[in-house]
Order: sequence, then C-alpha cells, then structure tokens
Amino acid sequence: MKETMKYLGIAATALVLTLFAAAEDTPRNSTAPLAVANTELQSKLDTKTAKQGDPVTARLTGSIRFAGTELPRHTLLIGHIDSVQPSGNNGVAKLVLTFDQARLADGKQIAIKSTIVAVSPQGTNLLPPTPGEEKVEQQPSSAHGYGLTSSLDDASSGTLTANGKDVHIGTGTELQFELAPVAGSAGASTGN
Repeated sequence: MKETMKYLGIAATALVLTLFAAAEDTPRNSTAPLAVANTELQSKLDTKTAKQGDPVTARLTGSIRFAGTELPRHTLLIGHIDSVQPSGNNGVAKLVLTFDQARLADGKQIAIKSTIVAVSPQGTNLLPPTPGEEKVEQQPSSAHGYGLTSSLDDASSGTLTANGKDVHIGTGTELQFELAPVAGSAGASTGN
C-alpha cells in the first residue's frame, strides 16, 4: 500500500509539473481574440517636431468585429507619442507610439491593446499579418525607409526608427494593427 501511494504521489507531482510547464510555454495573448484593423494616419508624424504626449489618431478604412462590438469604417483609434528621439547628427531617430482607445462615431470609447504590424505608404494593398506572429521586426524598406519593431507583449503599440534621418510619416500613411481587448476592461464607455 505504501509503495502504491509513493507512485501515485510521484505521478501527481509529475502531472502538476507538466501542466505548469505547458502553461509557461503558452503565449499570454493566445486566448485573446485578435482583430486585424487597417487604418489611415490622420496627421503627420515627424521626430523633428513631435513631442512626448502628443495625440495621434488613425481612422479605420473598413469595418471590423472586435470584442463583441462592430467597429464601423471611420472609427478612430486614439493614441499618443510615448517617446521621441530626433536624428540629430545623422543618428538614429526613434518614435514610440501607443494606441489604446477606439472611439465610435457616437462618442463611445473602447479600451484596446493594439500592436502595429505594418506601416505602408498610402494606397498600398495591406496583407493580413502572419497568424501567431508575436513580434514584428520590419527593417527599413525602400517604400518608406523606416524600421518597425513591435510585440504583442509590449505596453506600446510599436517603435518606428530611421538611421541617419528623421522619421517623417505623412497624413494618409497606412497602419495595420492587431487589436485585442484589454484584460479586465469594462468595454465601452462614454467619451468626451
């Protein structure tokens, strides 16, 4: 009897450790429903003139279903500049952005967790992001010349960089986001 109890104890411990290890390997956001949102930037961004805390908005170019709510075309994603670093003497320019609210036409606001997964010049045909991709590390391209770094786990939505020049992104630039509901958020609220 003692021998059987010993083996049951070892088996139970092994099962608990296996479940714990599996839980640790599961990405934090794997259960959060993601929605892909294509948007157009509503104002220009320039590391030469931007300041930390400046507001930033992007408008949905199509309707999406998000967290049980329809976000119609023209819904605004509201954000701000977290930090800005101009190029200076041909150094690296950096612009960190966070978009954390969706504002509907009726003024209701929904808290969001957004991750920028693509930045493209106006008129680009944006492709859906690769499913399960948790990090984006886009190197500067000839289309716009800026790098993009973002991750589903970051507090910010993404970081734009440029080597030897300032980041300058014009109105109408297309931003593609993956949106997730904010954990513990009450959903929609009335905005001002």
